[in-house]
Order: sequence, then C-alpha cells, then structure tokens
Amino acid sequence: MDRMPIQVLFIEDSEIDVELALRALDQGGFDVSWECVEVEEELKRALRLQRPQAILSDFSMPGFDGMEALRLAKEMAPGVPFIFVSGTIGEERAIEAIRLGATDYVLKDNMRRLGTSVRRALSEASERELVRIGEEERARLVQVLEATSDYVGISDPSGRI
Repeated sequence: MDRMPIQVLFIEDSEIDVELALRALDQGGFDVSWECVEVEEELKRALRLQRPQAILSDFSMPGFDGMEALRLAKEMAPGVPFIFVSGTIGEERAIEAIRLGATDYVLKDNMRRLGTSVRRALSEASERELVRIGEEERARLVQVLEATSDYVGISDPSGRI
C-alpha cells in the first residue's frame, strides 16, 4: 500500500494520546505532519495559519470543550474532516456531534479504526469538493448563457443540434 502524506491538526491535552493516534495513522499507511493545540486560542491561531487535511479532536479536555472546537473548525475551516478521538464520548453525544458536522468518531480503545476513518473522511471531503467545483462551473456557464443575446446551441460532431 502506498503511504499517503497528510497534515493533521490535533486538539488534544494528552501527549500519550497523540502518540497513540500517530502510531495508528502510521499503521494505517499515513505519513503524518502534525500540530497539536490544547486551548481555543491555539486552535484559532492554527486555523488562521494553515488548513489541515484533517482535524482529530478529543471530546473532553480541561478548559476546552470538543463541541466548541467542532463549531470553530466548521466556521474557520469548512470542509475539513473533523473526527472525534475520545474515550469519554457516549453514544448520544456522538450522534449529536455527527449531527453538528463531525465527520466521525473513534473510541480511544479502538484506535485500529482511525486510519480507515481518516481515509474515508478524506475521500468524502474530496468528493464534496469536486461536486462544489462542478456546481460553481455550472453556475458560471448559466450566467454566460443568460448574459448573451446570441443564439447558443450545442451540436454533435456532425453538426446536428
């Protein structure tokens, strides 16, 4: 399997948990460049300076709430996959997080799933971006066609309309 380079922003207060996630991503075939933040101001700074390919966040941290981190990430880096990696997120909170825009959640006692989750999230984000670009291009073409007063038609190579 080819290794995939990826830029990850961790929102995590435990160095050990970051190391476990990095190991899981390595085993999942990723070459990871990363940064870790612990508080809201660090997250805002990091998102102003770069656009990571994925954000991996703890759910419960002293002084910073995972749901607030999700809200900020969706506001400052829309389209970037946001995955909760937590040992404390319950089913109801996980469902709420997904409803509010989290891409997925991985329990810390099931880290072997992290690589698969990240790979799927990146694929889905890429597909959404392609759809967005296609929709923008279609809108531009519609504007051009509506702005022209000449007859515009589409024909096949033999000249049939």
